[in-house]
Amino acid sequence: GVKCVSGATLVAPRDFSGIWQASSSNLDLHLLPGEEIALTPHGAERYRTVDHAQFPGNTCLPYGPNRGMSARYPYMIVQTAQVIAVLTEHIDYRIFYMDGRDHPDDILDYPEWMGHSIGRWEGDTLVVDTIGIRPETWLDRGGLQHSAQMHLIERFEKTGAATMAWTVTVEDPVFFTKPWTYQRDVERLDFPRLLPARCADGEVDAVHMLPVPGATHETPPTFLEE
Repeated sequence: GVKCVSGATLVAPRDFSGIWQASSSNLDLHLLPGEEIALTPHGAERYRTVDHAQFPGNTCLPYGPNRGMSARYPYMIVQTAQVIAVLTEHIDYRIFYMDGRDHPDDILDYPEWMGHSIGRWEGDTLVVDTIGIRPETWLDRGGLQHSAQMHLIERFEKTGAATMAWTVTVEDPVFFTKPWTYQRDVERLDFPRLLPARCADGEVDAVHMLPVPGATHETPPTFLEE
């Protein structure tokens, strides 16, 4: 199909195949107007005490969906009618099931590093619903964390032949008092292939890092005192 965006013709608006990359900056810099990250007392305590030396990526563990798709590493989208796969350079993957299935009943008992994702089309926008994300993952490099109850709604919308807007709503009643939404501009790269970037044995950064307590954001979240 052909879609008109800001007076321009956008060819194949549902085609997200290719290699993409978003900026690696923290989520407070990408909040939509009127949005705020508001922490519960538990979320605020975790925000103050998180140790940057313990970021899972420092011990070769997966990044999780939020940080994994906005790290310095690019990712590849492989698209079919029934399944859309996201393959990251640090050798993790996401699968968006497009066949109408629901989340497994036991997904919260067996959470996954990238969660379980089901997708659907709203016009030419790809909408992805994800739950069951392991709570060890971080939302951004600043140290924003979440619980196993986190629920993501992502919207992928082409804004040009090689650009898209990736809009994410985060809901987690354990860490945040209300849902909040951020958006990143993502660019398709002219790369011939992905280059695997997972760290290997003997390259574990955490053992060389001193503790660095407290999350760091230009605009810190608001929070409720107990």
